Amino acid sequence: MKRLKILEATLITFTFLSACEFSPFVHASDPGTTGANFLKIGIGPRAAGMGEAQVAVCNDVASVFWNPAGLARIGSQEASFMYNLWFEGIRSQYFGYTYPHPTIGTFAGSINYLSMDKIEGYTANDVKTGKVTAYDLLGVLSYGRKLAYGIDVGINLKLIQQKLEKESSSAFGVDIGVIGGLGRWLKVKGMEELTIGLNLQNLGSKVNFQKEEGNLPLNFKFGAGLTKEVFGDPLTIAIDGNLPNDTNFYGSFGIEYWVRDLIALRLGYRSGEDLGNGLGFGGGIKVNIFQLDYALVHFGELGYTHRIGIVTRFGKEAKAILIERAFKKGMEYYNGGKYPEAILEFNKVLGLDPENEKALEMMKRANEKIK
Repeated sequence: MKRLKILEATLITFTFLSACEFSPFVHASDPGTTGANFLKIGIGPRAAGMGEAQVAVCNDVASVFWNPAGLARIGSQEASFMYNLWFEGIRSQYFGYTYPHPTIGTFAGSINYLSMDKIEGYTANDVKTGKVTAYDLLGVLSYGRKLAYGIDVGINLKLIQQKLEKESSSAFGVDIGVIGGLGRWLKVKGMEELTIGLNLQNLGSKVNFQKEEGNLPLNFKFGAGLTKEVFGDPLTIAIDGNLPNDTNFYGSFGIEYWVRDLIALRLGYRSGEDLGNGLGFGGGIKVNIFQLDYALVHFGELGYTHRIGIVTRFGKEAKAILIERAFKKGMEYYNGGKYPEAILEFNKVLGLDPENEKALEMMKRANEKIK
């Protein structure tokens, strides 16, 4: 019985499921005060593994959810598919694509689809109506651009559709975000990579089912992030705060550590969780233009949720960025006397460009140093 009550609360909380607040087919007590609450469910295993602390540090296709200003920090075309396996048959799929234009900014498009197994329907008088189906669909067009003084801005235009059996509803929403280089403004030594981020989420129309309506889950997200080199590799620390219109303030904290730009380790915590301890764990691995990420998040008696995603970067820009990054890292290791690490980086360059003369020469020099 306790498990059923927890499940009922979960279905209400995540209501794609918000349709259930208004529908005559499914009845539940104590519904949320907003509609389209599936918009609250975070996107991407990287974010989940970091406790959803992303507003100031996002820099990939998932920036569409956390802060569209992060799109301006993407240097090449990206495509991503992410799968979220929840509990009790709830699951979501996400696909996103970004295109950074060299002069006018970064454009992106994404689709998020949330569904579940068929559930037993009830009228308001608790009379069974048989099995019913439900889903939520979100389509987003996004734009991000770099401005002067280290400021990035972004905007999302959202089309929201929900369906519960024969009932459906549509709504429109807007997100507006900004990321600023606070460390560069303050000019404090060692804090150059300190950033701050703001994102106002889900401004828009109401969600209507029959004669009932609800507001979108408006949220003001703010936070800060810092990336520092630890043992020669980047460590990112992020902290977020959230001021939603339908519940109390909650915060997030997360860390990410990339080892040799090959393997990522992540740990995070989100406060205010009714289910579970708020802890998230995750990791990732890069292989040339591909990146695979995974996250595990605890939800109390309902168990763990699993999120997996794959990102591919393509186009001439992607290859050039990877070559430049690996060669620069290799030179840093070489100049610091870390010759095995330098060889590893130069080998990455040659994997992408076998005829790269600079990498071949530095590989030869590093091997001679070891001998």
